[in-house]
Amino acid sequence: MEGAPPSPAQPHGPPNVVGQEGMPMPAPRPRGPKLKFTPEDDQLLVDLKEKKNLAWKQIADFFPGRSSGTLQVRYCTKLKAKTTVWTDEMVQKLRTAMHEYENDRWRIIASKVGSGFSPAACRDKAHELETGEVVEDPEDAAFTQSQLGAPGSSEAGPSYQSNDPNPPYQ
Repeated sequence: MEGAPPSPAQPHGPPNVVGQEGMPMPAPRPRGPKLKFTPEDDQLLVDLKEKKNLAWKQIADFFPGRSSGTLQVRYCTKLKAKTTVWTDEMVQKLRTAMHEYENDRWRIIASKVGSGFSPAACRDKAHELETGEVVEDPEDAAFTQSQLGAPGSSEAGPSYQSNDPNPPYQ
């Protein structure tokens, strides 16, 4: 129609619900360069997301000075995890995944070391390097003792020359 006033621009995103009946009061605008969340802010954020089912843009209207992205990161990384309930089934899945990861981890490491080192050998050597404790297989320990001429062994064992400038025995 000619002469009709142009229609108002359509708002983008969900409508602002601040001040509507049943909605909480907005959080006060934080002050200072580092905008820390208060426990009240955290509770309001959780309530708006979980009880009111609001979109992030709508939630941002309740937090002057904070973006919807900041609020989403806060909720997803700090608050949502606190409300997660671990069932026995989920705990078992976590344990299984950790065990599988540990096995895969040493298999991958062994393949990178090469030269035929087994995953168990790499795991044991890594433990030794990290803690200084030598991990011995009981079968290998008996063999090593006889090879080294340990007490109770009838053989003197092979001669050993070290490149270590501070050898432990001499």
